[in-house]
Amino acid sequence: MAIEHPFLMHIIQVITATHDRFLSDTKLDPKRSLTEAFHWSRGAALLNQKLSYPIRPQDRDAIWASAAMLGVANITSLEASTPAEAWPLKLADSSDLTWLYISQGKMALWDATNPLRPDSIFHFMADEYNVVMTEPSVLATEQMPTAFVSLCQLDEPLASEKNPYYSAVSILAQLLPIECSQATMKSYLQFLNNMKAPFKKLLRQKDSRALLIMAYWYGGMQQSLWWVERRARLECQAICLYLERYHGDERDIQKMLVLPRKQCGLESSNTFTDIQLINVY
Repeated sequence: MAIEHPFLMHIIQVITATHDRFLSDTKLDPKRSLTEAFHWSRGAALLNQKLSYPIRPQDRDAIWASAAMLGVANITSLEASTPAEAWPLKLADSSDLTWLYISQGKMALWDATNPLRPDSIFHFMADEYNVVMTEPSVLATEQMPTAFVSLCQLDEPLASEKNPYYSAVSILAQLLPIECSQATMKSYLQFLNNMKAPFKKLLRQKDSRALLIMAYWYGGMQQSLWWVERRARLECQAICLYLERYHGDERDIQKMLVLPRKQCGLESSNTFTDIQLINVY
C-alpha cells in the first residue's frame, strides 16, 4: 500500500526515524532529525494534495493510515528537554496545544474513509476502534472522586450539562483504576477523543482545575508507550510546577497534586512534604 501511495511512504518514514531516535543515544534530543523533517514535510504536502480532490475508494485506507500516524507523530513531537521548556510552564506561544487539535482533527477523516467498512484492512480492529470512538458512559457524581467533585463543583444542579469539567472528570474517573499499557491505551485515548470544546478552551487559558485534570491523565501514562511517554512526563511535570508556582495558595489543588507529582518523577515540594499521597476518592 505504501508503494502505491507516496504520502504514506513518507509518513511511515517519519515514524520510523522518530522511533530510531527514541531508541538511540540521541533520544533526549527534542528536535526532529533532518530525516524526520524531510519526510514529514513531503508526506504532509502530498497528503494535503491528495485531500484537495474527492477521495477515491482505493485511497481510503492509505489516507486513514497516514492520518493516524501523523496523530502519533504530533504527540511525539515535543521540542522541549526540561519542564521549563514545556507547556504550560513555558512562555505562551501560538503553537501551544497544536498537537491536541491535530490529533483530534484527524477524526474529520473518519467518516470519509470509514476504516470499519468490511473491505478495509482496518476492519479487524473494529472492537478497538469502537472503544476509542465511543464516549464512555457519564458517571454520577457518587461514582467520581470526591476531591474532584468538590473542587470542580460537579454536584451543582445541571452540572452534567453545563459544567465544562464534568465530562473530563467522568472519563478520568474511569481511567484511574486502569494501568496504561498497549492493551489499555485505547481507553486512555477516549479522554483525548471526547474532550469537549469548553474544556479545551480552559486548557488554553491555563485554568488551574483543567490543568489538574490533565495532569492526572498524563500521570497515568508515565510508563506506557514510547510515543506518548516523553510528552506525558514533561508536560505533567510542567503542569505540576506551574500550579505550584502560580496557584500555591489553592490548598485543595496542592494536595491533589501529590499523586501526579509522584507519577511523573518530581520530588515533593518543601512546602508540602508533610502531605501523604491522598486518596482522591
